[in-house]
Amino acid sequence: MRNKRDVYLDDRPWEEALEGLLKHLEAKGTLQPANPELIAVEEALGRVTAAPIFAANSSPHYNASAMDGIAVDSALTFGASDAEPRQIKLGERAQVVDTGDPLPPGCDAVIMIEDIHFVEDDVFEITSAASPWQHVRAIGEDLVATEMILPANHTIRPVDIGGILAGGIGKIKVYSRPRVALLPTGTELVQPGTELKPGDIIEYNTRVLGAMVKTWGGEPIRRAITVDDWDKLKEAVCTAVEEADMVVINAGSSAGREDFTAQLIRELGTVLTHGAAIKPGKPVILGEVKGKPVIGIPGYPVSAALTMEIFVRPIIYRKLGSVPPEPEYAEAIISRKMPSPMGVEEFIRVKLGQVGEKIVATPISRGAGIIMSLVRADGMLRYQDFPRDIGPGKL
Repeated sequence: MRNKRDVYLDDRPWEEALEGLLKHLEAKGTLQPANPELIAVEEALGRVTAAPIFAANSSPHYNASAMDGIAVDSALTFGASDAEPRQIKLGERAQVVDTGDPLPPGCDAVIMIEDIHFVEDDVFEITSAASPWQHVRAIGEDLVATEMILPANHTIRPVDIGGILAGGIGKIKVYSRPRVALLPTGTELVQPGTELKPGDIIEYNTRVLGAMVKTWGGEPIRRAITVDDWDKLKEAVCTAVEEADMVVINAGSSAGREDFTAQLIRELGTVLTHGAAIKPGKPVILGEVKGKPVIGIPGYPVSAALTMEIFVRPIIYRKLGSVPPEPEYAEAIISRKMPSPMGVEEFIRVKLGQVGEKIVATPISRGAGIIMSLVRADGMLRYQDFPRDIGPGKL
C-alpha cells in the first residue's frame, strides 16, 4: 500500500488544462472518432452518422393524389365556372381516388371531393377548372433518389429517422459509442439499498455520471466499488483501460493519505494536470494511460458532476465526430452578495425567478457534497473576471 501524500501539480485554468489534455490525446492518435458500425435506422436515435446518407429511392416514387377526390385530365375541366358548370362522366380520364393513391394514366390533376357535385352515379359537376398537377404529389416532391439526406457527423433526431426511411435506407453507418469506464473508489462506499451504519456512504455518483455519459452519446461501463487499496485500484484501472476508451476514477483525487489516483496514473502513464483553478472540483486529475484518457474526479457529487461536464463531455463529443451543443444563457440580477475567493473560477448553482421584466438569480447551497443543490438548481453562475464580492443588481 502506498501512503505517501500527494500534492497538487498544478493550479491551472480549466480551459488551459482541457486544451493540454486534448492536444496530448491528439498527438497519441486516440481522439479521433471510434470505428463506424452498421445499425438499423430504427435504432439510430442520438447516434452520429459516420458517412453521408443518400436516398436510394425518390419519395414519393410515383405521382400520388394529395387529396380525396377525382383524378382528371385537366383539359376536360377547362371553361368550368359558376355561370357555366361543367359535367364530366367517370371513366379513364376521370377516376375516383383517395389520398396517396397513384395518379391514374391519362390524368394530371385531382379535384377535391368537397368541390364536386354528383348529378348522377357516374356523372359529376364542377364550377371551376382544374390546373395541371393540382393536388398532385409529383415524383420526388419530398426526396429525389441520390439526394443527400444527412451529412456525416450529424446527430440523428427523431425526424431524421423518417427522412432516412423515406429514402429507402434501412441501415446506416454511425460512430461507435465511446466506452467510458466508471470506477467508484472508497472503503466507505456501499451500494444503494444496503442497510446503513455510521460511516457508510451510498454509491450513487457513478449512476449519475453514467446517465451523463449516456446523455452525451457515450456508453457507460460502471465497475464494482474498489476499496482504498493500491494494488486493487491498480488492477481495476488496468482492466478498465483495456476494455474502455476512457476511464473515470471517482474519488481519491485529492491529497489525503488514501488518495492514490494521481500516483497510480503517473506510474501507469502520464499525469498532465493535477489541480485546476475551479470551485468545486479543484483536485481533478487529467491523465493518459496507453493513449487513453484517464480522469480522476473528486468524490463529492457536485464536484464530480461539474468536472465530468468540463473535462469528460468534450472528449466524448470529439470521439463521436461532433461538438457539444452550446449551453443556454440568460441575463439575471443576483439577489444577494456572494463573496468568492480570488484565483479560482467558481461555478455556483442558482434558482431563477421572474420578477417583473427581470430574471433574478438566487444562489443556493455552494457545498460540493450537496447533491440536492444540483436537483434544485435552474442554472449555473460562473464567477470569472468579476469582482470577488458581487452585490445585488451588479451582474
